[in-house]
Amino acid sequence: MERETGSRRETVRQAAALWVVRLDDPSCSAADRAAFEAWRDESHENEAAFEREAAAWARLDRVRAMRPGMDRPDRDLLAPERRLTLPRFSRSPWARGMAAVAVAAVVGAGVMTFGSGTAYATAIGERRVVVLSDNSRIELNTDSKVVVRYRKGVREVKLLRGEAVFEAAKDARPFVIKAADAVMQADAGAEMAVRLRSDGAAVTVKRGAVALDPEPAEPKDQVRLTAGVAAIYSSAGHRSRVVSDSEIDRALAWRQGAIALNGQSLEQAVAEFNRYNRQQISIADPSISGLRLAGYFQTTEPKSFVAAVTSTFPVRAFEDSDGAIRLSRRG
Repeated sequence: MERETGSRRETVRQAAALWVVRLDDPSCSAADRAAFEAWRDESHENEAAFEREAAAWARLDRVRAMRPGMDRPDRDLLAPERRLTLPRFSRSPWARGMAAVAVAAVVGAGVMTFGSGTAYATAIGERRVVVLSDNSRIELNTDSKVVVRYRKGVREVKLLRGEAVFEAAKDARPFVIKAADAVMQADAGAEMAVRLRSDGAAVTVKRGAVALDPEPAEPKDQVRLTAGVAAIYSSAGHRSRVVSDSEIDRALAWRQGAIALNGQSLEQAVAEFNRYNRQQISIADPSISGLRLAGYFQTTEPKSFVAAVTSTFPVRAFEDSDGAIRLSRRG
């Protein structure tokens, strides 16, 4: 039985690899794509295998560095994936003949294992958009990480770090987002932002509706958040409030590479800038922490922000030997 199972998995994996290669071919016809959709819909195992092989195929430009005759592979061959797309590059006869084998080799090397999900992450100051196989979108903010799993008829995304905007594509399977103690199920077409904070998960619904704890003990206890509602969810419960479109736009200004301040304190503004930059800002004098600010600033230009603060308020700035910027009252 184990041998049969292993053989079947290998057959599915090879079929998935071949579909990835065929779909990436410019000559792929509408009939081919329809046949692929029918194959993928046959089982969740097929879909899982395709997700895994597509992620490996995205690295094949680096796999091509392992052409016969090379002593060793390119040192960046197994570098973390930057995006899940199917790049189009010229196919040599060798590349075409070895495509499915190369895909399987990368997966077998441990670069991507679907059992633990597919992870996407950003570094400090980086943003990234991921389009999943079902056309759902995840936009990651600075220093963020998610893990995507397709299993048991559910599309599941777990936010492990930072902040992201999720757009759920229409699909028969539920789109579930987990963040800290929060479990959310987004309606088809819903767009929502989720940010991990020290006091729980902050959820803002920009479009559509989202159910918190989609499977409560009593259906009447289910909480639904609609567009224009923000909530903080923790193990102790949740609290929500109505927010304006302009407030949502300011909160999501990071999608355009900006920080939008509208009455936040200097302490809050500094904390926000520190999320996006390795050069950190600190407040050396607590008496200036409560100064209120407004305006738009580039996320990755802390010095421009500091210049604006020192020119507007009685604040001076000095840079430590370690590069950190410290703010204090100008006397």
